[in-house]
Amino acid sequence: MLFKRIWIKNFRNFESIDINLENKNILFGLNDIGKTNFLYAIRFLFDRECRKNGLIESDFFQKKIEREIEITIEIDISDINDSDNKKIRKRMAGAISSGYDSVFMQLKAKYESGSIVAMPELFWGSDINYLEAIPSTQAIFEIDKIFNVVYIDSSIQLGNVFKRYTRNIFSKDSGMTESERGVVKRLIDTLNDKLGKLDSIKELEGMIKSEYFKYRPEKGFEINIKSEMELENISSKLMPYINYGGDVSYPTSGDGRRKLLAYTLLSLENRQYEDVKINIFLIEELENHLHRSMQLAVSKQLFTDEIFQYMFLTTHSSLIVSSMDEVNLIKLYKTDKTDGKSVYYKVPPKYQKLKAQLNQNLAEAIYADYVLLVEGPSEKILFETIMCTKCPAYELLGGYILEVNGISFKEYIKILSKLNVITIIKTDNDLKYNKDKKEYNHLGLNRALSIADENKVNNVLYNPTQFEIDKMGIQTQIYNNYIEKLELLQQKHIYLSKIDLENDLYEAIPSKMDSFVKKKNTTKSAVDYLQEKKMIRMIELCSELNSSVTINKIYNHDRFKCIKEMCDLCCR
Repeated sequence: MLFKRIWIKNFRNFESIDINLENKNILFGLNDIGKTNFLYAIRFLFDRECRKNGLIESDFFQKKIEREIEITIEIDISDINDSDNKKIRKRMAGAISSGYDSVFMQLKAKYESGSIVAMPELFWGSDINYLEAIPSTQAIFEIDKIFNVVYIDSSIQLGNVFKRYTRNIFSKDSGMTESERGVVKRLIDTLNDKLGKLDSIKELEGMIKSEYFKYRPEKGFEINIKSEMELENISSKLMPYINYGGDVSYPTSGDGRRKLLAYTLLSLENRQYEDVKINIFLIEELENHLHRSMQLAVSKQLFTDEIFQYMFLTTHSSLIVSSMDEVNLIKLYKTDKTDGKSVYYKVPPKYQKLKAQLNQNLAEAIYADYVLLVEGPSEKILFETIMCTKCPAYELLGGYILEVNGISFKEYIKILSKLNVITIIKTDNDLKYNKDKKEYNHLGLNRALSIADENKVNNVLYNPTQFEIDKMGIQTQIYNNYIEKLELLQQKHIYLSKIDLENDLYEAIPSKMDSFVKKKNTTKSAVDYLQEKKMIRMIELCSELNSSVTINKIYNHDRFKCIKEMCDLCCR
């Protein structure tokens, strides 16, 4: 089974939205953009408990009750050997026409005049234009016999989950043997009998009887207080106690550990349905109250355990998605109305060891509208310093600066651009030389051209001795020889240093950098000094960039157009 697409019309904050799906979907977006409503659209379609009370006026987009709510999901069932596809085919039977690889499941709800709710109607079939009503008995539709929806939100309570799970243990059709049931029943009967004979209970019975007689004395009237604990309700009296480090901590243990145990019980509870139904997990902001290490543990479980094969997850945490792979990223955003974009994301094989870093960086950047991608921490430190002066609220206005740190710019761009995020790139004019072939490669320029999907430039022969002497001169010559290509790159938001960040900075503020280095009691040049311990020394320099005149010199310099563009986008 493969989720392919969802259409949501006239439902809550969605006037009309069409999103591609996969089996594992991660929803991003600002608060109040509609992530919970997106999950509820799926719930109304697949979850009887959510659907049975109908839809109310506020469930209609802008309360336009004259229009019909319509929620449709397309599912690929082409693999006839897939066990979940067999479950769908068995229930849908004659609703699937031969030759079709997909089926559609649809909810429609029309608000009737004089009614306070709109009761949903369900349809399915293999041709979107000719769907038939899903058979039902009272409020149970055939679709409810296919899917088991598990909705998990941050307000989940361990006690409630545990009681629901343990209730089955003591039910008559549970796995408890007759012998075990007999033992438990005898213990309960003995306990109830002894409780009724306690002096304090007898005293309480007398007090109640005496007080009652003040209202109406009755001959033969007695009060007997008895325990009503029975085998069938004993599960309500059980609670889990967490023993950690020798201390029994529940129910006063941390909320994070209780929630993690609740998630554990939910997955355990729903494994029993795997052979009978298809589990769909709708998970909302699990990160609340979870320590960093617990978020990482949850992430690994979500993206490796087969029980979460079909999942829709909302989150604001980069840690929750640190283990994601082969997922569909869905970004909801608002223009004149709520809309969305989605893209399939698979961690490239060469970045498997850096998966957590790549995933977390993506999760941070995906919320932004404009992302400035830079090579390392030095650029990030400098550019953040400038942005905090020129556009202090840039992050609130949709901006974000992301250091790629050895990961290809392209890996971020191909995802972010498909999610409607504008990307700006700043990269060094690196050279790669080959002494055996006596040639150098325009590595930095070709990197930028590759990002822009433009033809790369050829390698150039050089004198090895001269290269070592005048590498910076060669880089400057490259910069000057390809003005037209650089202008083309800038039109595509890609900016190439003449040499590198430190040399660009020296062009912009030579006096400031010279005076900065002079205080350090060193004979090194300003550029060499900054490049020796790049991050630490950039922090030191930025701490002295407290003059608006100095900041403006950098901001207005040709080498730092990327910052100006970022600022213009955020503050326009």
